[in-house]
Amino acid sequence: MPRIQSDTQRLRELFNLLNDGVIVMDKNRIIVFINPAATRITGWELDDVIPYCTYCQNRRVVQGQERCFLASQPNQSYFESELPTKQGDVVPVGMSRTFLSSSTDPERRDMVITIRDVTIERQAKELALRTQLSQRMLEAQEEERKRLSQELHDGISQTLYGISLRLDHVMSQAPRQLAFLQEIQRQVQLCAHEVRTMSRSLYPAVLYDIGLTAAIRTLIEQLTTPERVIDFHVDTTREPQERSTAAAHVYRIVQEALHNAILHGRATHIHISLVCHQDCEVSIADNGRGFHPPALADTDGYGLRNMNERARALEGTLLIQSAPLAGTQVTVRFPCAVLLETPLQSAYAKKGWWSYE
Repeated sequence: MPRIQSDTQRLRELFNLLNDGVIVMDKNRIIVFINPAATRITGWELDDVIPYCTYCQNRRVVQGQERCFLASQPNQSYFESELPTKQGDVVPVGMSRTFLSSSTDPERRDMVITIRDVTIERQAKELALRTQLSQRMLEAQEEERKRLSQELHDGISQTLYGISLRLDHVMSQAPRQLAFLQEIQRQVQLCAHEVRTMSRSLYPAVLYDIGLTAAIRTLIEQLTTPERVIDFHVDTTREPQERSTAAAHVYRIVQEALHNAILHGRATHIHISLVCHQDCEVSIADNGRGFHPPALADTDGYGLRNMNERARALEGTLLIQSAPLAGTQVTVRFPCAVLLETPLQSAYAKKGWWSYE
């Protein structure tokens, strides 16, 4: 007899030490045993009548059918729902059930429910879903950019070229209208140049042909003027894969940062660095007018949000440092391995965040 009591005591201590909650309730849902973990999760205690979960409260049942889903489904041993707490709110839980028969009362059949708080798991799933959706959105953006670029090149650009050729012919036949026609041709050529520039901006073919660093250098050449100097420093042990999805994210971040520095910052000197060893760091620093970041975030948040989403897709962090008349520095840090993958395969954004300084 002492040994039986000792085993019972040890079993009770084991249940009390479990991280998962254990609730035993009779056919009237009165709690006959509950361990501390279950009380901590739900607030319910011994002799309380435990309520149905939110799913069972709202599910349709026929007369005589057991309302408790787990109790009514012999082949269903695990279920996730929200369990009302004693404080009046609900907690998302995963529930496993079994039945406990009594050796002294054959009619008694208590239900044992093991519960586990799945709040963190649900949040992780929601985060994974959001980041997956964000990744698909960014990929769709790149595909749409490619389509528009091809349409501009194959459609409007070719049409403008045809118009220019016809103007050449007309000018040779109408010398008295030469100055007028030359001005029209100049406008057509200017429009054709803008279309080509837009096409290259939408879909930088050099990025997918010969890699990220070459694409950034080409972008710098396009934006450098006698009044504006842009330099580029590269320190990497390995060139990123030519068709890496991550390389496209880095390129778009650099492109957006340059656009902001030139258009909003009126910068005359911009320094870009790409350093990749164990981790990668991309930095775009300018001597522009700077800004109060919260004010800019309120008035022009799309570009910043886009950079943030791309940094998250790189499993990285985005940091923006700026102050009025002190220039701006945009820094992205992320694992080097992400940039070398083709295509991007990792579960990104586990630690993605952005901040202002």
